[in-house]
Amino acid sequence: MNLQEKMRDLISGFMKLEKKQKIAIAAIGIFLVLDISVFIFIKSKGSYSSVTVSFEGQSYEAEKVLALNSFARGKKLSKGAAYYKFTEDQQQKLKNYYENLSSVSINVRVGLKNQYGRNYQKAQEFQKIFTFGFLYQEDFDKKGKLISDSKKILSGCDLRSFIKNAKGVSFFSNALSIEKNRKESLPVGIVISSDYPVKIYDFFVMPAKIGYDLSGEIPFYGIPANGGNFPPAAKSFDFSGASMVFPVENSQYSVMPVYELAFIPVTEEEAAGETLKIKMNVGGDTLRIRHTKGVENCQIQTSTLLAPFSSVDFSENGNFVTKLIMKANSSDLIPTSIGKVLLPLKTDPGLILSSRTSSWRCMDYEVYEWDRFPGVLFFDTLNYDIQGEFFTRLAYFAEKVGFRGKILSDEQLEGRHGYNAHDYSAETLARFYNKAFEVNASLTQKEYILLDILVKNGLIVKNGNKYEPGRGAVISISRESSPGLRQAFIAHEAWHGIFFINEDFRNAVAAVYYTVDANTMDFMKGYWASQPTLGYDPSDEYLMHNEFMAYIMQQPLSAVAGYFVHCANRGSVMNYMPELSAWVRETKGITFEDAGRILDSYAFDSWGLSCGRVSLISR
Repeated sequence: MNLQEKMRDLISGFMKLEKKQKIAIAAIGIFLVLDISVFIFIKSKGSYSSVTVSFEGQSYEAEKVLALNSFARGKKLSKGAAYYKFTEDQQQKLKNYYENLSSVSINVRVGLKNQYGRNYQKAQEFQKIFTFGFLYQEDFDKKGKLISDSKKILSGCDLRSFIKNAKGVSFFSNALSIEKNRKESLPVGIVISSDYPVKIYDFFVMPAKIGYDLSGEIPFYGIPANGGNFPPAAKSFDFSGASMVFPVENSQYSVMPVYELAFIPVTEEEAAGETLKIKMNVGGDTLRIRHTKGVENCQIQTSTLLAPFSSVDFSENGNFVTKLIMKANSSDLIPTSIGKVLLPLKTDPGLILSSRTSSWRCMDYEVYEWDRFPGVLFFDTLNYDIQGEFFTRLAYFAEKVGFRGKILSDEQLEGRHGYNAHDYSAETLARFYNKAFEVNASLTQKEYILLDILVKNGLIVKNGNKYEPGRGAVISISRESSPGLRQAFIAHEAWHGIFFINEDFRNAVAAVYYTVDANTMDFMKGYWASQPTLGYDPSDEYLMHNEFMAYIMQQPLSAVAGYFVHCANRGSVMNYMPELSAWVRETKGITFEDAGRILDSYAFDSWGLSCGRVSLISR
């Protein structure tokens, strides 16, 4: 019987069937055709997983990734290894994202349950390892088949602590960073393995974060590009691999990353007691961080540290640290041109004093912003000459008796000195530039750079042809000052900065100013008048309040009385006011200390600061 005869017999047999039988056979036929089509599609294209990938800061909707094996098709991974691959479109999106940021991590959100109940001991019998890694193009053969024995860089942990602490479903996020300068060979997929049942919720591409963050509902662990393990209850972290992810120097083209820390909030009882100090060891640096009321986070610029890409541990009170993350600084912080930096690095003043000039973003100066007082900028200059190019003309305009309100020419400034440290309010800065342009003054290059910085950071705002005050203040110290003087200057000038921006503090200072005895105030004003380089205008009451406060608060409370006795022993001061100098020596400067005690108490209650100390971090 040939094929045609067989077909005729099949058709004849089919036609003899009842209607219901014909419908059933037709349905089975259609199902088989569809099933074969799906099978062919899966074999040629790969099946989609239930797990999605999304991109932080992008408008793309979350998309399913491809599943390369049966473990990857659903969200639940009982045991074994699940292999995922990005679609060609997702790979292109990752490439675009990476080219825009260069420092990128891929994060996975994982959930698990405690299957042992209260039988914790059984859960602890064996390790239960979770790993997360990338697949690259070289992990596939020429036909696109995954090479099972390919070597991978993995992030991982032992799940036993998560299992023990699980109440219902326990979650964690694990991010692995992509190596910098690798745009031609980015990950094309992901591999996850687990010795214990877990649920894989989603993948998330984001700016690189390395370290740990236990402050949120879902603990986060970020691993550098060379891989590594993370402990669930982190107290230390190895950041040596972060040099593979972030720039290792500040330059015309790059800016180093920043550490972000968060702390358990201080209770009222703790705030009333002695300040707790957290001891942080970073490479060759030992930092002491004051854990005080109202301070729940801080930033540490890696450029201020000796060896930032090192292991970090907390040898004292590390249990109060809930977050230790290294992340990229904004690319806006890269110098706009050689010798010109406009945006500041946020940090604590205690890290400015001993930062390395080799890590500055330009040779002449570096500019910082006080992380606790937005808009308060610190200029650190290489020497007094550079500082003078920025601020000497401004100093005479703002404070010098006989010159206030005047814009001096370069010839008039020749041979004159401003100050070794400076401070200016937003109001003063706006008035200075308005007056300078009104008289068509010839300003220095640095004075124009200062103007650009002020406008860029909102300290002054251009309105038509005029400048109006915004928010903040400017402070300047110089590397030419000795370390001891720099310490005193930064305290003195920083108190001025707070005075400029905080009305409550100004009112507290005024209350003390008007209650001190006449001899105390007369001696202080006489001291200023006896020092020709100061030249404060005594008719400016605002200035008198400000300087009265700063001269008292620039040193520790225990040194306030001694400082003014020392002033009273100067020959220039004794010649100018012998009787008042003798009175200060006789009273041992106690009235100045009494005023300082009131101001010190106010500063500590308000910000955790004190006389002589405007920082929360010290080396």
